[in-house]
Amino acid sequence: MTLTTKLHRLLQLVLLVNLIGIAVALAIWLYGHEIGLVNGVRLQLAALMPRALVLPVLGLLGGAVAGGLITFLEPAAKGSGIVQVMLFLRGWPIPMGWRVAIVKLLASGIAIGSGIPVGPEGPSIQIGASVARESARLTGAEHHHQRVAVAIGSGAGLGAVFHAPLGGLAYTLEELLKHADGRTNALAVAATFATIAWTRLLANLPTLHPILHNLAPIVDYPSRVNEFRLVDLPLLLLLGALAGVLAMLYQRWIQALRRRFIRWRLPSWQLLPLVGVAVGAGWSLLPSAFDNPDGLYFDALLGIDTAPRALLALAVQAAATAVAVAAEAPGGFLAPALVVGASLGTLLQQVSLALVHDAPASLLFAGAAAFLGALTRTPLTAILLTFELSKNYALLLPIGFCALTAIAVADLFERETIFELLREEAERELLEPRRPEP
Repeated sequence: MTLTTKLHRLLQLVLLVNLIGIAVALAIWLYGHEIGLVNGVRLQLAALMPRALVLPVLGLLGGAVAGGLITFLEPAAKGSGIVQVMLFLRGWPIPMGWRVAIVKLLASGIAIGSGIPVGPEGPSIQIGASVARESARLTGAEHHHQRVAVAIGSGAGLGAVFHAPLGGLAYTLEELLKHADGRTNALAVAATFATIAWTRLLANLPTLHPILHNLAPIVDYPSRVNEFRLVDLPLLLLLGALAGVLAMLYQRWIQALRRRFIRWRLPSWQLLPLVGVAVGAGWSLLPSAFDNPDGLYFDALLGIDTAPRALLALAVQAAATAVAVAAEAPGGFLAPALVVGASLGTLLQQVSLALVHDAPASLLFAGAAAFLGALTRTPLTAILLTFELSKNYALLLPIGFCALTAIAVADLFERETIFELLREEAERELLEPRRPEP
């Protein structure tokens, strides 16, 4: 291969990486604005009228619109989006292109903004994958390279929505590119960092602040943690064990709910409004600080000062997220998993304070990483993503110990992750012969 040919190929790769970066960053920027606008209307109405009325009604309307977009325009846009990307990379004929990206962006933004507790990271993964594939097509990439672009774009989308390049990159390598070569890994690194760079440029424009701008830079946490204390280790290990057990029960609960919803045979435009009403009613039991998902509700959790309130926050958020995920609402559950884990950490913190008047300041972030790690079995993703949200090096050891303990405990009960179970279920559905229309 001549030097000219090598330079030409290098320029093609540079073009592809930046094209993916610009396209994914622009899509996530628009996505963040959409969520921010819809959520802003919801917050204003909730401040003017009774929350017990506003939250269920807006959940119903948001679920109906999001479900209608999925049912009548693009069924592949339902669910988290992560399973769809996994199926595509395994060779299944899953739609992946502009249509999927646009419908996912609209449906998920409306669902999240109207209060359905799913996360922006799953849609950002599917949007990033779809946009990356189209970008690869524009550069004339072969089919194999388009599949690689899908994996790279999905990790870039995750990193962009959290402004967490290391977490997004770790997800790509741990979940999607498990057996990739060094060149593919290098492309994943380049595309993820390029996307983050373009995302931050767009986020600094003098426009309305989208949700991703508020979510990403730093979650303020008055931990005052300057060193890792050995005295905190027993409670961190206990939190990890609890998170591992809860994650497996949660996983089985979602599967049971999914089987029930499947038996109902309701299309998305009918099922999601019911979910929106139920979730809105449950959410109205929480303080109004939980109405705004900016900062993953971490600020609201920091305001909890009793164990019963922490238990209520954990119960409502865990139940609402499980129902939304089981109904295949167009959103992810990596972010909700962080929230449920942080709620568990807050509950243990309040119990410890009540019993012995002392508790590690790191339990909120450690619980978040532990629950996410137990559900996905991706330790680097859980640790790095949570660390990048905290921006506190002192939390790395507590987060790591807790997450690794949770993963070890979860492995005792279930070898497969929630994503693997959902993927296997989707593969069985794809293999089943379609029933003739009546």
